[in-house]
Amino acid sequence: MSSAPTCSRKIAARSACSPGTRRSRGGRWPAASPASCSVAARTLSSRPRETEAPSMRLAVLGSGGIGGYYGALLAKGGHDVAFIARGAHLEALQQRGLTVRTPEGESTIPVTAVADTKSLAPVDLVLFCVKSYDTEPAAQALAPLMSGDTAVATFQNGLDNVEAIASVVGSGAVLVGAVYIAVQLAGPGVVLRTGGQGRIVFGELSGAMTERVQQIASAFEQSRIPHEVSTDINRVLWEKFLFIAGVGGVTALARSGIGPLFASPESRLLLTTACAEIAAIALGEGVPLPADAVDRVIQQAAALPPQWRSSMARDLADGRRLEVEALSGAVVRRGLKLGVPTPIHRTIAACLSVHQPSVPTTSHTRALGHSGLSGRLPCDSQTK
Repeated sequence: MSSAPTCSRKIAARSACSPGTRRSRGGRWPAASPASCSVAARTLSSRPRETEAPSMRLAVLGSGGIGGYYGALLAKGGHDVAFIARGAHLEALQQRGLTVRTPEGESTIPVTAVADTKSLAPVDLVLFCVKSYDTEPAAQALAPLMSGDTAVATFQNGLDNVEAIASVVGSGAVLVGAVYIAVQLAGPGVVLRTGGQGRIVFGELSGAMTERVQQIASAFEQSRIPHEVSTDINRVLWEKFLFIAGVGGVTALARSGIGPLFASPESRLLLTTACAEIAAIALGEGVPLPADAVDRVIQQAAALPPQWRSSMARDLADGRRLEVEALSGAVVRRGLKLGVPTPIHRTIAACLSVHQPSVPTTSHTRALGHSGLSGRLPCDSQTK
């Protein structure tokens, strides 16, 4: 994916040098000094390197591929990390620890793993990594983890998760992130990364370069996590959505790796049109995507290994519940509201919904025109 914009050194240094302190579970954060200004400015880089940073207390809510991988790196970096999990995965974490397999090798670390948040004390940072369809119940479970200083960083697919989390903990507690990495839960207690080290792009909803963002960036550097801090995280979120809903939705619909979809003009056009529908929605909502955003996404998709499939395509193949309501479904809902036709995403949502287990009707599914994701969407075309 494209790189997110980063703050200038001047902005970062000014924010980092603001007076005052912030209490962390690991102790009181010292007020920034002139020497710390240059360090703060340098954190706005995707290059991992080790720095000294106070230990943080974290909870990972959604300990699958993303949560498990980054939680493990933070734990190895010296931070106090608790994983919330369930079933066989929880049992494996408690009995054997968390195993991380990468192209560079394999390691297993002992971890703290619990079945729910009630057994944990408030933390500095929550990595909120559940599937989009679990956002509302997971947000309701945040209360035991929260204090006045706790930040909740959502690293999820979709556009509506931030609002759902903020409705429970307040918008001031929420940070937004986009993750670019090929990682998945390979089995109970085992996380697999198949590609490069990837990166996290995150930031405040307001775009401000705050002290807590600098502190989290320092924790990421200490844990050797490639990252960038963005002052326009909403645009970053839409750019990732353009890829994961457009390209990812088509790979799920076709039940195909990305390679065959570029083998014919018809399927390539399908990919381009799916992305163009999202770009039109972004334009209607005033999101300043680059004029060549669709072309860039298609070029990025073409550069992927031919066997690459989206997480939703993998979930479909494995018989798991899909995030279609948060992806193509969100495109359809916004199109209906704006009067923008979205026939490709309407088709994706209709076809993939028949593979969903029966779920209760929600305001989202009603907006799609059916009584739950197990029902069928009407396939008539939209009109302005």
